[in-house]
Amino acid sequence: MSRSNDFAAAFAKAHSEAGLTRVSVAHILQTIQKDPSFLFSAELRQGAGQCPMHAAGSAINTDDADKVTVNSLLAFLFERLRDHVAKVLPLDERGQVMLPIPPRSPHGLNPADRPAMATAPLDVMASVLRDATCHLLDGLITGWAAKLLAEEEYYRAKGSGEISADAAASFVLRTVLEDSTLYQRAGYDMLSITKTGSHTAIHICWAMVEAAPLLKPGLDAADYDDLVRKSLKQVVPLSMASLGMLVHYMEASGIEPQDGLAIHLLPKDQTAFVLDENGLIALNAEPITRFAKPEEKHYTGCPAFYTPGFIKLYLDIVASIALDYGVYDRLRAR
Repeated sequence: MSRSNDFAAAFAKAHSEAGLTRVSVAHILQTIQKDPSFLFSAELRQGAGQCPMHAAGSAINTDDADKVTVNSLLAFLFERLRDHVAKVLPLDERGQVMLPIPPRSPHGLNPADRPAMATAPLDVMASVLRDATCHLLDGLITGWAAKLLAEEEYYRAKGSGEISADAAASFVLRTVLEDSTLYQRAGYDMLSITKTGSHTAIHICWAMVEAAPLLKPGLDAADYDDLVRKSLKQVVPLSMASLGMLVHYMEASGIEPQDGLAIHLLPKDQTAFVLDENGLIALNAEPITRFAKPEEKHYTGCPAFYTPGFIKLYLDIVASIALDYGVYDRLRAR
């Protein structure tokens, strides 16, 4: 058993011991909402005046400043993405999520072919569902980005100098990414950052679903669904991490497979998920690995952490798919 707050405290301490200071972008979001013209300010591009980045009079690390700016702008735009996903998520006549065929899947299964999915080996079914979920959200994210670009073009064509806050944030984000050596080294743009983060979130949600029967054998599907949904708040601290610490934790705990693809069933010997004192799924602090890149001093956590209801939406999607496809019944017999 683990105490429900053990992981968050241990993870924050490990970041500090690795020389990393957390910068919350919540204040930046509040500033943008009060005064959208702040989006075009030089201050936004220099850590947005956040106190931890100006401590001891030291020069602001350019990469860290870029991270704060980019993650602030993404968090601002993710409210629109959350609403877009919720609005256009394809549902069938039963209100269940309709999954596309994963285009690069080695299995060649159509998620709509229920008999084939039911008779496929467990690892194959899990792979197809994980792959299809990521592909579905990739398409929704592309639609969100296309609408933002179209909105930018609309205001540009008007020629009046008027622009919406969303279009302004999209424009500024693109220019920051284009000018940033940190993001250009990785070849990242708004789409790739958002899709990569989405895949990670989906991977963790599926891992929690798959962990439930390992931790509490013998429950029925409805009880597992209830357990997973009630446990969301226990897993949220992962989204507050630096990217390096998150990746190292996922690797050390068995969540992240060796090939780095988010399509593999959670292994039985995983060490990430445990039960807390209330019988909910929680994170195990033991696999925490301290890590920071050279010169890296600050981290913000995932932009989705600052977007109310966004992580819950992704878990709702995964949990509903798991229930609809009888995943818990298959996992019980594993």
